[in-house]
Amino acid sequence: MPCRSLILVAVLLTPGIAHGADECVVPDRMSPSQKVPCVRASSPMLEQPTLSLEQVAKGPDFDPANPSGSRFKYFTPADTVTCFFRPHFAFLRDRGQTPKFLCWQMDGADAFYDRAGEKVGVDGVRVVVRKSPGGEDRSALMARTAGGAERELQADQFKVKYLMPPYPNNSSRDNEVFTEVAATRILWALGFPADHMYAARAAQCVGCGSDPFKSNLKENKASLHDKPVAFNVVAIERLLPMDAIDPNDDETWSWADANGFYANGWSREQQIGFDAYRLALGILSYHNPLDSQNRLACAEWKAGAGDPRVCAHPVILVQDLGSTFGKPGTFGNSRGSFGDWQGQRVFADAARCELKYSLKGQPTVLKAAQDLLLQRLERLDRDRVKAIFAAARFQIMDKKQIDRLHDRNGNADDAVLNEWTDAFMSRVAEIRSARNCRE
Repeated sequence: MPCRSLILVAVLLTPGIAHGADECVVPDRMSPSQKVPCVRASSPMLEQPTLSLEQVAKGPDFDPANPSGSRFKYFTPADTVTCFFRPHFAFLRDRGQTPKFLCWQMDGADAFYDRAGEKVGVDGVRVVVRKSPGGEDRSALMARTAGGAERELQADQFKVKYLMPPYPNNSSRDNEVFTEVAATRILWALGFPADHMYAARAAQCVGCGSDPFKSNLKENKASLHDKPVAFNVVAIERLLPMDAIDPNDDETWSWADANGFYANGWSREQQIGFDAYRLALGILSYHNPLDSQNRLACAEWKAGAGDPRVCAHPVILVQDLGSTFGKPGTFGNSRGSFGDWQGQRVFADAARCELKYSLKGQPTVLKAAQDLLLQRLERLDRDRVKAIFAAARFQIMDKKQIDRLHDRNGNADDAVLNEWTDAFMSRVAEIRSARNCRE
């Protein structure tokens, strides 16, 4: 998004309704320039949850008040899920590099889950591809019931990231199936918006083929009883349950615009929140701030504002956190390398509060942001950090680290998790010891 778009922050007018420059107005046919006031009104901060060790381990969709009712929504490293392939990424111009696919969650061979978790039995299904109002190809699941009628089934769906070649022969480039689970879980526990990522033992996909991402699969002609393809050691992603603000199907926000508002336009509270977010991303060694990896969403809509809608709480977040727990490299960024991440730091110069990765913004952060993040980190103690790394399966990720610890210690899993946890806690200590942050 070009910097000149900042000048578009002005009073927006609709017939009979006047909206101020500090409001995030979201009309039905929103133009890209109309996103800019939403960035100006945004924050990367949410209320921090108070989480038990079980909640931290099981993730944001686990409901301790209703464990059985929420079971379809979250996954564990022991789970094998079954799903029906949904063509999607083959239709995108920019589909990234990580092997992945969308699918609808099944319950056995003849039922799906709807979006509320209720099981819906079907006699048969077919996938149709049709044009969206914007002209993009979109797939839908058509279900046939006992009476023979056909209707579109609004089934529960998720994204699966998989390894190709499979674990343990996978490239470290695809360690995102581990790192993104940990990164999103840490940010969620700290009260920052993040997608809901889970580790699973396997995904059994009907209609996928052996490598749907590489083969650019655009259709699913399978029947419910066709043999599924197994993808082992996968990550399952559910999007943060907030409405996207996405004119022309572009839900991104610009680091240039955010940093421009930081300099002129944001309140002190917004500046503090943004700096606390940058510090948290620094713990993870997130270092490659691409606008295409960002998302703008609405956490709360303004009551009574129907046409156009007004977002009372727009949020900005980094949606692709796979390139973390490593370091930048000449021939590609490492992911999930303990040796690389252990040598990284949050600050280039802690005595001057200078960030190692400023994310195109101010080289230093506010003292109030340092204090805020440290306050939130108090709820993320050593046991919870270790539980997050275990839930993300860091104990099987870095082969060099595992081999090194196997040579010294028969209990390699626990030793691996302890090393990652020690390194994380050293980052917290580094933030605590930083001096001369801006007042």
